[in-house]
Amino acid sequence: MKRYVDFINTISGKILLGCDGFVDEVYQIVDVRQSLTEYTAIDNLRSFGELIVKRADGGVGLEIVPKRRCSGGFTPNTGRVAAFLGLKPILTGLYGANEIDPAFEEFKENCDLISLGDPAVTLVFEFQDGKILMSALKSVANLTWKDFVAFFGEERLQEMFSDVDILGLGYWSLTPDFDNFLQGFVSQYEGKKAPRRMFFDFADIKKKSNESFMESLAIIKRLNEKIPMTMSVNEHEGAELFSRFQVEFEESPEKVTAGLTALRKAIGIDELVIHTPHYTAASCEAEGEGFALQDHQKNVIRTAGAGDTFNGGYLCASLGDLSIKERLVIANAATAFFVTHATAPTKEEMIAQIEKASDR
Repeated sequence: MKRYVDFINTISGKILLGCDGFVDEVYQIVDVRQSLTEYTAIDNLRSFGELIVKRADGGVGLEIVPKRRCSGGFTPNTGRVAAFLGLKPILTGLYGANEIDPAFEEFKENCDLISLGDPAVTLVFEFQDGKILMSALKSVANLTWKDFVAFFGEERLQEMFSDVDILGLGYWSLTPDFDNFLQGFVSQYEGKKAPRRMFFDFADIKKKSNESFMESLAIIKRLNEKIPMTMSVNEHEGAELFSRFQVEFEESPEKVTAGLTALRKAIGIDELVIHTPHYTAASCEAEGEGFALQDHQKNVIRTAGAGDTFNGGYLCASLGDLSIKERLVIANAATAFFVTHATAPTKEEMIAQIEKASDR
């Protein structure tokens, strides 16, 4: 524990994340209503799927009950971990055109929040074991690298990107101009000191054609020579990634970890990470492989944003000289705390969560 405690208590570094921004409107789906004030929700995603399939030839009428309206997307959900650890990350994205939307209020003090326009809206149907997200992407989809440059100007861009330790970019599948953003971010370091690492989240790989996917990977491989790249996927994205490279996706962490190495080499990047509800794993060019088991969490109150929170924990852990296993343990602790508290852990809470972990 001493290595974790020492790292967390002395963590430092400059983090810059871009370039999305979503407001999540989260609902439960009613299964049975007992009265005006009492109802039983559909808490199992599989049960909901089976209901839809069962009524596929007719129609489905469902009641939804609002749970919360909150921030969503890569930048706020990933940046929240860094903010709670006292790093004050720079978040660039869509948080409100004329004023910051109330959904992002929590980030105004503990982050450098820079808004380029109004956020997109995501309808989230939350279950105990997962969620369904449906996004109206117009504002995010229309944001381009040219818009980004025009908004800041060259002088402010240079200042913002100067001395950054970790760059983060998401989501590839939801941002049509992602490749230009990726190249634009890296271009800020021509002839200058580059960040330690660039971190990105592809999100739903299935949404893009294989041709588009491979074109993006080719760009990432080339840019990896300038800045070491870390790509993170969840279990569903991981299975799709394995499939596209004809690598068998097996459920055990040991076999998945070995498969990550084969994939990382085929893609040509420095680091490849996968996070699932049961384990997390990574393969790194310099360090080899590692995995950490994730404890099953009881009393889960929020799942939307769990993957981004893992990424935030791993991204922060990458600021130090920790091993793969140690980085994964910190990221797992951030996730475990988030799904049971609906927020990120402070330094003290992070340390306490790591102490609870059965695999550390």
